Amino acid sequence: MKKHLLLILAVAAAAWLAAPPAPAQDTAKKRPSSKTAVRFAIGDIHGDYESFIKLLGRLGLVDSKLNWSGASRELVQTGDIFDRGPGSRAAVELLMKLEGQAKKAGGKATTLIGNHEVMNLVGDLRYVDPREYASFAADETAALRAKKKTSILALGKTSAGLLKSNYYADFGSRMNEKIFPTAFPRGFFAHREAFSLRGRIGAWLMSRNTVYLKDRNLFVHGGISPRVSAILPAKINSSVKADLKAFLTATDQLEKLGVFDLSLGVHELFVLLAGERAAGAAAHPKLETSFAAIERIKNTSLLFASDGPFWYRGLALGDEKAFAPEVKKILGLQDVDRIVIGHTQPPSLRIQGRFANSVIMIDTGMNQQVYMGRASALGFQPDGKLQVFE
Repeated sequence: MKKHLLLILAVAAAAWLAAPPAPAQDTAKKRPSSKTAVRFAIGDIHGDYESFIKLLGRLGLVDSKLNWSGASRELVQTGDIFDRGPGSRAAVELLMKLEGQAKKAGGKATTLIGNHEVMNLVGDLRYVDPREYASFAADETAALRAKKKTSILALGKTSAGLLKSNYYADFGSRMNEKIFPTAFPRGFFAHREAFSLRGRIGAWLMSRNTVYLKDRNLFVHGGISPRVSAILPAKINSSVKADLKAFLTATDQLEKLGVFDLSLGVHELFVLLAGERAAGAAAHPKLETSFAAIERIKNTSLLFASDGPFWYRGLALGDEKAFAPEVKKILGLQDVDRIVIGHTQPPSLRIQGRFANSVIMIDTGMNQQVYMGRASALGFQPDGKLQVFE
């Protein structure tokens, strides 16, 4: 019996030592309720609408009819609403509604954009759940579908005389009447319209910020890298918005000229551009402005940079001892005490503090069917203490 007890204690000790550090929390005997928190930060949703609304309810931010009930409290969602699950549309429309309702109640609902918001805007649809297209099927008119079908299948002809490369030489074998319904399921084009500059979701996402500074806490989806650390939040936000607008404006122009359709995907667009540059001859004058804008954004913008705020994982994965001086420098340049990030999940799938809690990871794998995690929130108490809600 004694040996058995010692074995249990040894296992428990090992588990405690292996557990990743959690953010410092209130250690009072009676933990504060969610109603006393002034702010809640929630990480990646990834289409798990049901888990998201249950979490909002537990936090007291929405009532049974999913209307704002958080009074003067604040919700900060750090991006990646979309992809991997079927409830992305419902989640984003709820956040859009709560933004207005919270403001009227004296509270605030702040939604940032993550890499999956950028991907959906620019046409990188690799991770869209097929059921997501189905949620837009009722919005897709027969006229819209027929129009897109005609324009896409005619690209080989409409681009003639404008392109220098032979990009569309074998297009008929890759895209034709037979392939079209599979390549573009019902709801696909309504989805793309919704994410366009003119679309309701697209226009709203275009107005979102990339980083958000509040009470010396900096919220961002991926992280702030050493290269980006000298760029202040206002400049990060404005440059991302400008580049998103420039990119979508350029692709719109290519569609109007009959040279490309973003429904084919952004990676196909980059292949086309590379082929045109490799052809050697100068681009047609009607195309050069659009090509140059797309090329600049692809190569230099924070939108696609691996060390940009949407994609960077150094704060989440960097060795704490070795990288601590750099993190201290990043915090100093940004003039903040803490950076709160999503995008990368802690091994425990629980909210985790790093670098003495100066970095907090809040992506806990809410989409449980994909990540087997949980819906969590980081609460900020009036005295500045942190609390984890699961």
